[in-house]
Amino acid sequence: MPRPIDLIEDADRPVIVVETEHSSDNVIAAHTHKRVQLLYATTGIMQLQTKYGAWIVPSGFAVWIPAGVVHQVRTINVTTRSMYFKPQALACPPAKCRVIKVTPLLRELIAASMDVPLLYEKESRDERLMEMALCEASVQPEVSLHLPMPSEARLAALCHAFFKAPTQASAPIDWAASLHVSERTFYRRFLASTGMTFINWRQQACVLVAMSRLALGESVTRIALDMGYENPSSFSTMFRRAMGVPPSLYRRGASRRTDAQFTAGDGGAS
Repeated sequence: MPRPIDLIEDADRPVIVVETEHSSDNVIAAHTHKRVQLLYATTGIMQLQTKYGAWIVPSGFAVWIPAGVVHQVRTINVTTRSMYFKPQALACPPAKCRVIKVTPLLRELIAASMDVPLLYEKESRDERLMEMALCEASVQPEVSLHLPMPSEARLAALCHAFFKAPTQASAPIDWAASLHVSERTFYRRFLASTGMTFINWRQQACVLVAMSRLALGESVTRIALDMGYENPSSFSTMFRRAMGVPPSLYRRGASRRTDAQFTAGDGGAS
């Protein structure tokens, strides 16, 4: 049965807008779109996965998803507003998924676009509004809330499995043994495949999954122990260094965060 977006993606307009509310912990099965999607989380937090990587999208942020890219989305208390653009409407359509911060101007432009009819008049104020939203979104820099995945099948399988239950206790020597290579070869292959060292990638995986779990209200202590940290303090230090805020503050603000309360990436997550 066609999804609602399938019924309007062929609309004779370069931009269409859809708002959707999602349940507390919902997984949207893998799918694609004919159009380029700008998926904006007005509340809650999303976890986007493709074969190329994983992205975390907190409220106040949005993610570009290229046309034709198969993706799965996990939503946690999320209301989304999506803008779907025909690829030819963009001067440079995104080649890969990337997260951007939704500026106050972009937020208001997207909010105003919700009142625009599907078949808005061409050469009208509504069309100009859509063009302004696209222009503002297109110039926003990428925020580092991405975990790259390798293209090599065996290594990718290990990475995807790890992301489901990341732990800093996972040792590179064990990964090397699984791939039947030396530890040195593993380090070199991992860096070449992901653009990140294994240690930095492992930490980024822990941070991104922790953000989702904190948004669900899980305790810092439970997450720290599950991820192999000796105590909550060492986990909190790592999280704050990566994200610029302690996990306890992130947890308290996850359900009511505004753009002014939290700016992801300021801590230099890598």
